Amino acid sequence: MSSRFLICLRFSGITRFRPSRGPGIPGGRTRRGPSGGPLGARASIRSAAAFAAVPKASSGASATTHPWHDAGMEPRIEFESDVFSSTGLTLLVDGTAQSHVDPIDPTRLFFEYTRRLGHVVDALGTPGARLRVLHLGGGALTLPRYVAATRARSAQLVVELDAEMLDAVLDRLPLPAGEPIERVVGDAASVIDTLSPGFDVVIVDLYSRLEPPDFVDTVPFMGTCLRLLAPGGVLAVNVADAAGLTRLRSQARAIARADPAAALLVAGDPGVLSGAEEGNSVLVAAPGGMPGGIRDRLLTQGPHPAGVLDGARLDFVLWGAC
Repeated sequence: MSSRFLICLRFSGITRFRPSRGPGIPGGRTRRGPSGGPLGARASIRSAAAFAAVPKASSGASATTHPWHDAGMEPRIEFESDVFSSTGLTLLVDGTAQSHVDPIDPTRLFFEYTRRLGHVVDALGTPGARLRVLHLGGGALTLPRYVAATRARSAQLVVELDAEMLDAVLDRLPLPAGEPIERVVGDAASVIDTLSPGFDVVIVDLYSRLEPPDFVDTVPFMGTCLRLLAPGGVLAVNVADAAGLTRLRSQARAIARADPAAALLVAGDPGVLSGAEEGNSVLVAAPGGMPGGIRDRLLTQGPHPAGVLDGARLDFVLWGAC
């Protein structure tokens, strides 16, 4: 997301409030390591084939005390109400906007990059059919909620490193009851090594403030993400970049080196894709060939203006003139 948008948030008279305590976490479960810490590479994690709904937690469960409940302490995790609607909320972590979610209408995707990721999901398979989705990076669980609303009972796995943030999100905005959305607290690079292939889409959205972890632009990480795809599946990556496309080039090159035969395209604002402006783009990779409809959806269904780089144009951006 661009700094211009963040400035808009800061000076638009948005009401800030702390998350409320909640009775429990319905709609799946969150798993941690043996002592409640992050799951490491050796932790036992069920494969995608074992996803199942977990009964809603008892309403009598005791509330958890979180750091933001301490009087006099500036909260690390905050929610701000939306100036554009009465039901939207923006999640801020350490003062930086991380996610936007509308709990009343989860199909309303506000950030431009989430709308583009939604188009990728919508183009897969038959409309409304269940998918198997891996989300690397959780945020406010915006996209898992979207998939649950548009493709009910889809098996989804969310991997999120920030346990405190995940607890705050689920405390304030519980997931829909009965949806098989499993959560794992752990480092994405370690967790994916334990998973079995079979996902229709792997979504990578890993940021701390505006910086991704170093492993995101490595060949081993991208190669493992590609390995986890089912036949016909796609990898979709949110790339938040400065002007010049440095981050896009490094991540796309890592994918190309991991699987030279994979089809690639990049969608975003034309100003961002030209390298003239900072902002987000969505990088899509398909080892079995780009599914029909993705390119057209990204070009025609907004947000506008919209551009797509693929084929020779993308090759030139990534590798230069041959």
